[in-house]
Amino acid sequence: MSVRLYLLVSIFILFFFTSCKQEFITIKMPKITLFQEEPESNTTFIKEVRKNLSDVPDIYGTYNLIEGSYSYGVKDMLKKEKIIASTIVIEQLSETEFGFYYVTKLKGSLINRYFGGFTYKDGRFYQKVIDYPSTNTILRDNITLTKKGNLLRLTVKSIDEQRTILWGLSSEPMPSIKTILEEERENYISLYKKKLFP
Repeated sequence: MSVRLYLLVSIFILFFFTSCKQEFITIKMPKITLFQEEPESNTTFIKEVRKNLSDVPDIYGTYNLIEGSYSYGVKDMLKKEKIIASTIVIEQLSETEFGFYYVTKLKGSLINRYFGGFTYKDGRFYQKVIDYPSTNTILRDNITLTKKGNLLRLTVKSIDEQRTILWGLSSEPMPSIKTILEEERENYISLYKKKLFP
């Protein structure tokens, strides 16, 4: 190989690597965030702070209503009511077991109260209920419970009614139902939690 050819090849290689180096330097990685940034406001919704190292979705916390509806009746006589206030409180009782209590408020000040448990099994949540007066439990598959970021959606279906509620993670319950929620907490503790998780 002649000196001239050797110099040309060396210059070409040097130029090629210099160009590649400049390309690598100018590449910018996109900013990755786990949760969408929320604008500053007076809302009580908060960001998640707990790290979840399990395959079980981390649903614990207090959640306030974003939107919800309650439908009841049969096809020809189906009625649908808007839920105007709701708070659910969920606590983790074991790796796959969660206890909950919540209140929904419809127009006309109609209040509905619920408590019980959720069990995570085979990649989904089931509603866990006690077969009173014993402490035997039944898993019902009449619910769909999903968590995405700070949002929790629950759909409960029965023969003649359906509830669909979307809540957002919050730091405290909705003021308009706080007293009733505290009453339902007592029912949850005495009639569910103490029976199954004494």
